Amino acid sequence: MSIEPQSCILLVDDNADIRHLVSELLEAEGYQVMTAEDGEEMFACLSQQQADLILLDVMLPGQDGFALCRKLRSDPEMPPIIMLSAKDEEIDRVVGLELGADDYIAKPFGRHELVARIKAVLRRVNGVNSRRGQFAYRFSGWHFKPARMELLDAEGTVIQLSTSENDLLLAFVQNPQIPLSRDRLLSLTKGRNSAAFDRSIDSHVSRLRRKLREDAKQPEIIKTAWGSGYLFSCPVDTV
Repeated sequence: MSIEPQSCILLVDDNADIRHLVSELLEAEGYQVMTAEDGEEMFACLSQQQADLILLDVMLPGQDGFALCRKLRSDPEMPPIIMLSAKDEEIDRVVGLELGADDYIAKPFGRHELVARIKAVLRRVNGVNSRRGQFAYRFSGWHFKPARMELLDAEGTVIQLSTSENDLLLAFVQNPQIPLSRDRLLSLTKGRNSAAFDRSIDSHVSRLRRKLREDAKQPEIIKTAWGSGYLFSCPVDTV
């Protein structure tokens, strides 16, 4: 996905004033903007034109933003998602990130923050896509295909990964047997610095462990490196 100014942003918000103001702001930055007031209009827009990023409000008529995020993330071809919400509760941020959102911005937000977050997500996705390339990885009986966002077990059963899970696993397999702090993992997956402790990383690691069928109490692949973060303990082969 491009990070050039011509990138297409799909804004989903039921507030007409917000749609108008944010559209003007993003168009002034050189982005192409599509708008929708609910999930039905969102999918209609996506059927007509590909978006590079979706700004998705949480409080929407009909299906809310969390339900729509879950639907979007079930399709690996869908673009990255930044969730917008008037709530800034930690539980809401964690839920959004666990459902596969790439970032979460609390309303009201400033022009510079919004543009910076959009650029950071697009830059990260572009960088991860370039790192994904055509490589696949094997470790501990698993076959990981980052370009397809797929994890296959020893029997060939496909387990679909969310964007965040895929990016996190890619960071691990490209840095095997090296302790990685939460800050470093955020830098590798989010493309931006954050506080040393970030619940989003812990949530994504927990979800990834479940998909790797790890024992939550005694994980063997993604181990907790006490005082530093996490360690991907397995040797990794590139195929």
